[in-house]
Amino acid sequence: MPKIINPENRDHWLALRMEDVTSTQSAALFGLSPYATEFELYQQKVGALSDEIEPNERMTWGIRLQDAIALGVAQDNNLRIRRIKTYWRHDDATLRMGSSFDFEIIDHPDGPGIMEVKNVDYLVYQREWLDDEAPPHIEVQVQHQLEVANREWALIVVLVAGNTPKVIRVPRDREMGAKIRDAIRAFWARVDAKQPPKPDYAKDGEAIRSLYRDGKGAPFMAHGNNYLQALVQTYAAAQREEKDAAARKEAARAEIVTMIGNASKVLGDGWSISCSETKDSPGTLVTPDMVGQTIGARKGYRQFRLTMKEVA
Repeated sequence: MPKIINPENRDHWLALRMEDVTSTQSAALFGLSPYATEFELYQQKVGALSDEIEPNERMTWGIRLQDAIALGVAQDNNLRIRRIKTYWRHDDATLRMGSSFDFEIIDHPDGPGIMEVKNVDYLVYQREWLDDEAPPHIEVQVQHQLEVANREWALIVVLVAGNTPKVIRVPRDREMGAKIRDAIRAFWARVDAKQPPKPDYAKDGEAIRSLYRDGKGAPFMAHGNNYLQALVQTYAAAQREEKDAAARKEAARAEIVTMIGNASKVLGDGWSISCSETKDSPGTLVTPDMVGQTIGARKGYRQFRLTMKEVA
């Protein structure tokens, strides 16, 4: 049976998560997480980086709508559910594997299950989901949860575009569960041995900049360092290409505007341009003791937003 802990507050919950690889983190060990690489997760667990994800508007509203989505799907499918407010840890304490959950399904003929709730944009769903399969990082998340909870099944409940519910039943995959456990053991062995994984420089740039952000060290003497010289040349060439690309982009935009004149929208073969006018904003008058001053004033401008249709 898993160890079930009732967090005293958010800080306690964050501290519990810090001690484990959680269900939202384990996909990073397989290179599947959209939120972190294994290198970044390592730096989080040794305390060099924060593991908190900056919430965007979709994530914030997803949390706000969780109860409504879960209750609506439960009513539609004659399910009994209850929210899980506790933190669960795998019964093998040496594994350091834990999870939080959205809801559990109770009093079901197939035994207790887990309900994971997602609120998904229509275009994201079309691009990343199948009707009977979630994106890989969510599949790993749910198998991780089943492993921690020692449950045999789960439902991934998705509300698409605010009004279309989708329900995916996920049976426990014990082979996948074993792979997750092995990956977590190998990860913690790295942490304990202070052997960070090699970074993916294309994906870990922001994490690396955060690790070395103070810039107060002694000068680095790079004379004769041929590899660093080559990297600098690569960066400089990319910088020139970026500048040239920006200039070509602006020139193309200017010529397009010359051709379309004052049109508010342009429709082409596989593309469209929205170029309506955004009007002046006078700003907002501030507090009475600062009469006559405004904030947020903005001159009007013409939009230019190119949309390329995806080719199936």
